[in-house]
Amino acid sequence: MINDEQVEHFHRQGFFLLETPFGGAQISALKRRQREIEPLWVDSDFPEGYNRGACQFLLMGEMLLQLVEQPELLAMARRLLHCDEIHVGACGLGDAGQTVSAGKSRHQVHWHADGGPEVKQVSLRTALDFHGPDNGPLRVLPGSHVRIRAEVAEELRHLELATGKHEEEPDEFFVVHPHEVAVHLHPRWTLVWTPSAWHATGVKTAIGPRRAMAWNYFPAGGRRRDSEAVKHIYADQWQHWAGERQQLWGLLD
Repeated sequence: MINDEQVEHFHRQGFFLLETPFGGAQISALKRRQREIEPLWVDSDFPEGYNRGACQFLLMGEMLLQLVEQPELLAMARRLLHCDEIHVGACGLGDAGQTVSAGKSRHQVHWHADGGPEVKQVSLRTALDFHGPDNGPLRVLPGSHVRIRAEVAEELRHLELATGKHEEEPDEFFVVHPHEVAVHLHPRWTLVWTPSAWHATGVKTAIGPRRAMAWNYFPAGGRRRDSEAVKHIYADQWQHWAGERQQLWGLLD
C-alpha cells in the first residue's frame, strides 16, 4: 500500500499523503451518516473527561469501525510503527470549531503537539469537506516530531512575540512558521502523519462545514485515550466482540 519513500518521509518529516483508501461512494455515505447522528451527538451529555469528537466518531457505528479495521491499513500502521501489536488509542470526527476551539473567540487551533519524540503514533486524517486556505487547514511543522518539545515551543514563542501583536506574554501561539506546511486537504486524499509533530490550523473564514475524521494507531503500551468512550458508546456490544476487535480498540490489558 505504501512504498519505502513514503515510509522514509513519514519518519523524517512526520507525514505523507495517499489517495483516500475508500472511494467517493463511501465518503458520500459517511457524510450522510454524520448528518444523521449529529443531532444525537449535540444533545448528548457524555461522561466528564470523554473526548466529544471521539464520541461522535464512535456513534457512526460499524461503518467507521470497519474502515479502521481494514487489513491494508493495519499493515501500513504496523510497518510505520515497527510493531506487530497495535491498537486504536484515539479517534475523532466533526468540526474542530465545535470541539477544540468551541467557545473561543478565535476560530483557530493554536500550535501544539500530542506527545513528544517518545510517543509513537500513526494517524489517518480524511476531510469530509475541502479544507482550503480559508477553511482552517491543518498546519504541520515538518520534522518537529523528533525535536525536543521545549525547544520547538521556545522557537514558536519568539516568532509569536516578533509579530508585535502582544502587550503581554502569550499563552498560545498562532504565528506562521517559516517551515510550516498548510495541508489543503481534499476528501480524495488522506493525510498519514504523527500528531507528535507540532500542528495548528489556519483561520476559518469560509462559510460552511469543516469536517474531518481521524484515528490514531499506537504500538503496544501506547495511549488509550478513548477506550472508555468505546465501552460507553458500545455498552451492550463490546463485551461480545471478538478478542481481536477488543484488542484493536484498546479494550484488553
